[in-house]
Parts: sequence; structure tokens; C-alpha cells
Amino acid sequence: MAYRAGTVAVVGRTNVGKSTFINAILGRKVVIVSDKPQTTRNRIRCILTTSEAQVVFVDTPGLHQPLNKLSAHLQREALRSLAGLDAVVYMTEPSGQVDPYDALMLPRIQTLPCPKVLLVNKSDQARGNSLPETLLAYDRLNLFSDIVPVSSLKGTNLDRALAVIIGHLPAGTPLFDADASTDRPLAFVAAELVREKLYAETYQELPYATAVEVEEIEERADPPLTSIYATIIVAKESQKAIVIGSRGAKLKEIGTQARVDLENLLGHKVFLSLHVKVKPKWTEDETEVARLTGD
Repeated sequence: MAYRAGTVAVVGRTNVGKSTFINAILGRKVVIVSDKPQTTRNRIRCILTTSEAQVVFVDTPGLHQPLNKLSAHLQREALRSLAGLDAVVYMTEPSGQVDPYDALMLPRIQTLPCPKVLLVNKSDQARGNSLPETLLAYDRLNLFSDIVPVSSLKGTNLDRALAVIIGHLPAGTPLFDADASTDRPLAFVAAELVREKLYAETYQELPYATAVEVEEIEERADPPLTSIYATIIVAKESQKAIVIGSRGAKLKEIGTQARVDLENLLGHKVFLSLHVKVKPKWTEDETEVARLTGD
């Protein structure tokens, strides 16, 4: 059997579970996960290499209605991810019908000259007949070559989903080194992990319009130590106080959690230094949006 390799975009509306699916398939955390909408801000290539295939998953910002410069940037990133693909994975949930927002976006997906696979995620949360009704509703569209119900959180049907995806890839040689897990540098990954913990610790108190900027990374060989110096960007002084918390407790907790993930990723000790800076109205400044979202 010929070796297969290709690029697959994972697309869908916000908070449908795209990042959770990719992390589950890879068996490690590469992209951040949050219940907060619009968590993913960039096209992030996540690489799975097996003895039979290399799948380059492109995790995309969720499809949504733009509200400001930041959300418009996220929408452009999601749509840009649809160029030059070998396959598209569209993700939805078991609502019992075609999601109204999917109905607006699927005509664009239909025009793409590559195979299209539908994953109905969160199948474990389906009520009554909502799962089979969802499968039938999307099947009637005659858009998808395969429709697979999955639960990224529970791991249900992920092997089947991966086999279907690989089956649509062309024969070829690997696109990345076998040990690569992402095409993004450490600074980007570190900033993303800090932002994930920031969301988790300030979910009800802070809007999603925050950013993390890694300013410096130092590497020491013996014993191995990576020192990372990063700044959390907020839009208001009141938000800065929320992030820091009483006597710095919240900022310390954010840093501790992010450091643990970084150490698991790198396999050695990490020193993480975090500061908080206010940049008023940065989400309305296209230059700042591009710079602080990793472009």
C-alpha cells in the first residue's frame, strides 16, 4: 500500500470542538482548547506521522459573524485555510438538523475541488434521535463523501475518522520531519498555552480580546532549561487587575499551569516569567491584531 501524505483543514463554527479533535488524534496537546468562542486565532498546522501516512491537520479559527477587527481577522484566517487542500473535514454537532450557520457556509465548502468529510462531534451528548436525524439531514445535502459521528472528548470513533481521512489523501512522501508536531515555533506555542490558561482562569471575568506576546526565549543545555519571558496584553486597566488577581495570585496560577504544559511538551524544566500590559483598543487596530495574533 502506497504511503499517503496531505493537508487537511478542520473547519466549522466556533466552539464545535475542532482543536479538541486534533489534540485527541495526535495524542498530545498541540493546539489550545477552551469553551470560550473564537479561541483559535490562526491557521495552525498539526502533524500526525504514522507508518502509513502523514496527515497535516490545519486547525482553523471558527466560522462566525465578524464584530470587530479581531473577529474579522479570524474569519479571514478561517477562509484562507481552504486553499490548496487535499481534503476538508467539516465539523458540526448533533442538533437534529442542518445547523443554520452551516447552511450559510457549506455552499462555499461545496466549491472546493477536494474530498469533504463530515464529522458530527459530541455524539456522546446527543439526545433522543438527534444524532441519526443529524446524519440524515447532512447526508441529504449530497456534499460529503463520508459522514462519521465522533466524540473527541471520549475518543469515540476517532480511529474510524482518521482511517477515512487518510483514505482521501494522495500517495506521496512526508511533508515534514517525522518528529514534528506543528509548523509553529516554540514562541507561538508558548504564547498559545499561556492564553489557554488565561481563558480558563478568567472565563467569566475577561473578554476573549486578550493576547500573549513572547518577548524572549533562552535555552540552557546542562542541565536543560528553557526560560520564557512573555507579556499578557489586555485592553483596559480593569482587565489588568483581573489577570493579576489579589496579590498576584491569578497571574501566578496562570503561569504555573502553562509551565506544566510546556514542561510536558519539551521534556525538561521551564522557567516562565509573565507580565501584564495594557494596550487600549488593540482589537480595532489591524496592525496590532496581525502582530499579536501571530501573523
